[in-house]
Amino acid sequence: MSLRLRRYLIDAYETRRSTQHPYKVDPKLPIQVDDQDDNDKLNEFCNIFCMVGVKSSFTIELTGTFPMSQSMVDLVEIYGGTVSREQGRLSLTLTPPQIEALMDLADRIRKTSFMGDSVNNPNWLSVSARTISSIYRFVRIIKDFNTSQQQSDILAE
Repeated sequence: MSLRLRRYLIDAYETRRSTQHPYKVDPKLPIQVDDQDDNDKLNEFCNIFCMVGVKSSFTIELTGTFPMSQSMVDLVEIYGGTVSREQGRLSLTLTPPQIEALMDLADRIRKTSFMGDSVNNPNWLSVSARTISSIYRFVRIIKDFNTSQQQSDILAE
């Protein structure tokens, strides 16, 4: 497991929770990378979790009541991910250099913005925008991590 990536993500996302020892948390626990708050309806929100794997690989999982277009399913399958429309779950394992795949996923989510009625989620239009924003933020954080790692490698030489 890449402790550096996990620590970087915890620093970026876990500040909203009061944790005295954020690095001593079970490394198998996912990190929530969406902007969910107490006012969100759980049955209408799209949660985004990240699990950090080996060699800085990470798995992004979207769960909730959201429409999954065939182009979303195809993209996830191209990268060896899994989709369960029945459970409302989409999972994709990537490495930092593959981060642009999430930009493609965000674009496909944007195209489903007006499809909330198909999954009985009348708030999908606003939730999809927040989901896309959360994905963009995650991509930006992973790119910042890559840059910091490259700078660390240069300084170590």
